[in-house]
Amino acid sequence: MNAWSWASSLNEDLTLVARPDEVHRIPTDDGAAIGLGRYLPRGHRRYREAVILCHGLGANRFNLDFDERYSLARYLARQGFDAWVMDLRGRGLAGPCADSTFDDEAEHDVTAALRAVRASGAPSTLWVGHSKGGMLAFAHLARHLDAPIRAGVGLGSPGTFGLQHGLKHFLRGVAPLLKLRTLPTGKLTSLAKFGPPPGPMTRYMIHLENADEDVVRRALANVPADIMGGVARQFARWIGTGSFDTADGSFDYRAQMKHIRTPFLLIAGAKDLLAPPAAVRVAQAALGGPVESVVASRAHGFLADYGHADLVLGRHAPEEIFPRVAQFLTAHATPA
Repeated sequence: MNAWSWASSLNEDLTLVARPDEVHRIPTDDGAAIGLGRYLPRGHRRYREAVILCHGLGANRFNLDFDERYSLARYLARQGFDAWVMDLRGRGLAGPCADSTFDDEAEHDVTAALRAVRASGAPSTLWVGHSKGGMLAFAHLARHLDAPIRAGVGLGSPGTFGLQHGLKHFLRGVAPLLKLRTLPTGKLTSLAKFGPPPGPMTRYMIHLENADEDVVRRALANVPADIMGGVARQFARWIGTGSFDTADGSFDYRAQMKHIRTPFLLIAGAKDLLAPPAAVRVAQAALGGPVESVVASRAHGFLADYGHADLVLGRHAPEEIFPRVAQFLTAHATPA
């Protein structure tokens, strides 16, 4: 489908609208589906590889395709990339699905996205993930070393949840919700008109000093999505044990990341409580290929100390973060 409008049905005055050049619903091998919105290169195509952009936990495509200023997908299209922004199973165009785990997404959702993009004519892909979106690339490559991912970027993508102070305490508070088939985090959109709720959830998700109030309210109105129970329980397990492995414990993603030779750029926010620099350094140490690591902070020449969501929605992210992502991808792309 072409020029199909993606829009939130809630908070009409805060609604985001994205109109990719193409929209696709792609079945996965296990009976679910993903959504892909394609932005063709603006001007002429400069690179043979296509870029897949994948959102984080409890989020959807608007995480990386917010509006004309804050859309990393559209920014990369303006740089001459063929950019595909993704909806993982259970949200948006992908539609509802049965309860699933992170493992299902890493295996089947990533495979479906890679297959669809290569079918469009790209010889291989470049991967950009925010938070869990980067972790999915780690996990997929750990199992499939020959996956057609030429280079990857992780924005606030940790290698562990064992270093994040306060997460275990937060987990105890939400423990009853982990029994649900779906955690209704998408209902946070109803709070948008009142602004972000006080308390640890907001502090973990975004450094408010580094984002405009209007952007935060529109993000709250459009970005949250429900979390499947299986995914939530797997993350809870990682928080409790410090591990990064399959839900049944049979495959250790972090231990196998040493075999990955794919180049990565990892960007950590200095004020990111969910993926602090120390947790991102765990991913850096685990990866076996060349890794570039950047801490987004005033001490490292940035205009602000970045948190989690503001790595893509921060006041200066389009001028500071987006160009670094594009520069890294360009260095590993093949001229068209």
